[in-house]
Amino acid sequence: MTFQNRIETQFEGKAFVRPLFYTYPGGLRFELSEGGSVLEQFLLSMRKAMEICLDVFDETRVLTVCLRCYVDNENRFAYRSLLTELRAAGIVLPKRRELWLETANEADLLNLAFELPISLIQNLLWCALVSDFGSIRPHPQCLVYLFDLETGLLVWPYDDRGMDVVGPNRKKLATLYHKYSSYLLDYDRAKMDETFGANNAAI
Repeated sequence: MTFQNRIETQFEGKAFVRPLFYTYPGGLRFELSEGGSVLEQFLLSMRKAMEICLDVFDETRVLTVCLRCYVDNENRFAYRSLLTELRAAGIVLPKRRELWLETANEADLLNLAFELPISLIQNLLWCALVSDFGSIRPHPQCLVYLFDLETGLLVWPYDDRGMDVVGPNRKKLATLYHKYSSYLLDYDRAKMDETFGANNAAI
């Protein structure tokens, strides 16, 4: 089965529908940066995202990664630029990888899926969280989705402000909800409490 088919099957075709937290019910939304200078925001978001992800993927040796970026007739070299920035971030694509296109907003959305060892998770988080910081390089300018397709978990660090964690693995999500309660985004806390609060049988 292809990466694309496995992702669509495991996450009911909702993995890439935004906003992910509202599209795939029963997930978690974490607040990452908390103000300060550009560097302070970026470093704090990296630290918190790494801390959470090391728990999310604590039994994972190989991550399935999907990068998504827009390409159009005026930006036909986007894929080449993406590869250059990834290499600068210490990420070399394996030979086994998949490419597919989707049409979105009158442009093509390029999807690039592959597997990488968990040891490169910090590099991948860098690529995701740098999206709003044009002065920080390398800067791949793509969306980064991190999957454990064996245990049923998806992490989407959408930018330095926040990160969604969803999937059918309710037991693991419940553990993360309690362990990182102080990191949960207050705006959506009530919705998460409904799923994982002390009186909920889902735990």
